[in-house]
Amino acid sequence: MGLSPESRPQLRAGCRFSEGPGQEHVLLIPEGLINLAGPGRKILELCDGQRTFKQVLAALQTVYPAAPLAQIERDTASYLERLRDRGAVEF
Repeated sequence: MGLSPESRPQLRAGCRFSEGPGQEHVLLIPEGLINLAGPGRKILELCDGQRTFKQVLAALQTVYPAAPLAQIERDTASYLERLRDRGAVEF
């Protein structure tokens, strides 16, 4: 199933942020790790399984007000779909 405005993205079981010093942008997954670039961690922190994708986008728009909403939506959807393909996120 694809990502829709009402999807509730969240980290999959067994995935978590690294707590090691200097590793704030590392996501630990069962198969290894993923380095989170740019706003990656912020996006994933908002994907708590409670917020809808639409709510995640609204929150990101307040964090990045200069970015057009269409660009935030396109980039975030693409990012989350790539992470889903790697087994880190589910919708």
